[in-house]
Amino acid sequence: MAWVEESTPATYEGAMVVTVPRLGFRVVTTGGFRERFVVCGEDMLSLRMVEALVRQARRGTTDVVVLTTPGGAVLDRLRAIRGVEVVEVGEPDDEAFVAAGVADATAVALVHREDVVNIHRALRVQELAPATRLVVRLHAPALAGRIRMLLPTATVLSVSATAAPAFVTAAVGVTTRQSVDLPGYPMVVADRDGVRPERIVCGLARRPDAGEPVLLPSEGETDLVLARVAVHREGRIVGTRRAIWRRVLTRAYLRARASMTRSLAQATLGLIGLLVLGTVAFATLAGLSWGDAVFLTVLDSAGAADPDTHVTPVARTIQALVTVVGIAIIPLVTAVVVDAAVSARFAGTPQRSRPRRGHVVVVGLGNVGVRVVEQLHERGVPVVAVDDEEGPGVTQVRRMGVPVIVGDSTRRTTLDAASVADCRALVAVGRDDVANLETGLVGRSLRARLRVVLRLRDDDLARRVDRTLEVAVSRSVSFLAAPAFAAAMREHQVVATVPVGRSVLLLADVPIGRSALLAGLPAGVAESAGEVRVVGVYRGSGEDAVLECPPRPQRRLKVGDRLVVAATRDGLVDVHARCAARIAV
Repeated sequence: MAWVEESTPATYEGAMVVTVPRLGFRVVTTGGFRERFVVCGEDMLSLRMVEALVRQARRGTTDVVVLTTPGGAVLDRLRAIRGVEVVEVGEPDDEAFVAAGVADATAVALVHREDVVNIHRALRVQELAPATRLVVRLHAPALAGRIRMLLPTATVLSVSATAAPAFVTAAVGVTTRQSVDLPGYPMVVADRDGVRPERIVCGLARRPDAGEPVLLPSEGETDLVLARVAVHREGRIVGTRRAIWRRVLTRAYLRARASMTRSLAQATLGLIGLLVLGTVAFATLAGLSWGDAVFLTVLDSAGAADPDTHVTPVARTIQALVTVVGIAIIPLVTAVVVDAAVSARFAGTPQRSRPRRGHVVVVGLGNVGVRVVEQLHERGVPVVAVDDEEGPGVTQVRRMGVPVIVGDSTRRTTLDAASVADCRALVAVGRDDVANLETGLVGRSLRARLRVVLRLRDDDLARRVDRTLEVAVSRSVSFLAAPAFAAAMREHQVVATVPVGRSVLLLADVPIGRSALLAGLPAGVAESAGEVRVVGVYRGSGEDAVLECPPRPQRRLKVGDRLVVAATRDGLVDVHARCAARIAV
């Protein structure tokens, strides 16, 4: 019997043989199928999406039509992609959408930078082709949650929400964990050394000291892993008491460090060190017990010294020195207390005092910059934001209570005002690659070992910058977001996007359809070295589904099961094709 895929709109023409080497047989179909995608946009995201759709067209033929503005920045690169039809049109009207074939399209993507433009275009397409699947780019979180009232067939994605976690992780350090929200089974992406061996689910990548990372190598060669998070029976995420106290103390340390200048911190530590030495001197040189030594040190430093001329000269000398140190330290303690009281008093005001040390400086308050600031702020990391003009992003960040500096980030004085020389990391996420790079270089002139995270669109430039600038990380927003958009156009459910260097891994939930090629076979058959790794299998349906992680080797997949995989973009297309439902013809 011959089969064709059921889940993809098809135009059958002639016969086609699909070879599946890993399964050891061939599936003969009575006809091939033709996918048709329409992309309406004019920036780098559109280009990356088209490249992904064309590159992943392994089965059958894929037609891609791009509606873009005349003279767009990526127009020449779009035209250079083989098999892509590029239509230059200012504002697409009904006639342009009909000519692009939206009625017969597998999916239509609306990815303009402005939310209102995408909504308007999506409503046009919905009127012309009510059954066509839509993928809509929206930034406003509140609007994205309610848009299904207007567009019931739409999948809504946010570029900034998809890309921001990668910038946050790069800013606060490579050991930061990225959360993965599998329903009922929270997990994290972390370094192998940072999690207990029994909580590791599977390996994801190997990151060599030099060169490109290796995605999904053999299990024993990975240093980036997917691991379970401990939960109570009620579902509340927990950790060990030690881990909880570590998080509390770390947050308190970051707050204290951010509120003090370097000179104030050094003076405080120096005086505390002298008090410790005074305590040791009382206990050793003056012959007092340790309890009495601490007692006398505390009283003398507080100015409650009781002079006694009958004690030994050594004891009198130590007491005098501790009293002087105490007099010096009291103003420092007063300054810290007053600063904390003032900060608490004005915590609800639009602008807090600027952190002075250990903070992250975020330059560029566009959609991505605001999301980065928001996520850092939620983690308790002190942040200072910088933008070159008063705009919506500045207003939004100030409402969070994050200090904002308005000025040219490529000028040394602006970065000096943000205390870049003493910050934890500098994140430049403006829309201009040159301005981001210049900002990073100015920051490096203030401190040679400053951690710099740059938003760079050009891949070749980014690779060269990463090799040349030590402790520098580059990310491309379109590169991070495009795989999720392209997967949504093929109706793949992407759970999370995991950046590994300049590469991306996708964690996806793939249902086993009726008469799928993998139905009746063990889950391990879906794995492919370097492309696909099986994380687990949801057995059952709906709320009663239970994640089997890892899946039992001999238990076979059934129709209705859902395969959870970590895959490259090409690997996801392959495993989705083998899990798709088929019908007899």
